[in-house]
Amino acid sequence: MTKEDPEIQILLDQAEELLSSLLRGDTMLADATCSEILMTRKTAIEKKKHELALT
Repeated sequence: MTKEDPEIQILLDQAEELLSSLLRGDTMLADATCSEILMTRKTAIEKKKHELALT
């Protein structure tokens, strides 16, 4: 799926970066849960699910 949609790969890379920041203690969990990265990722996943449902 990431080869077909480079936007998804970018979102995954950003999510990985966020997770690393959490594990290092640079970001608080409360901040991470409402981060733009996760909101954008959720929207992209919902969009992809909708696209796949139409096929």
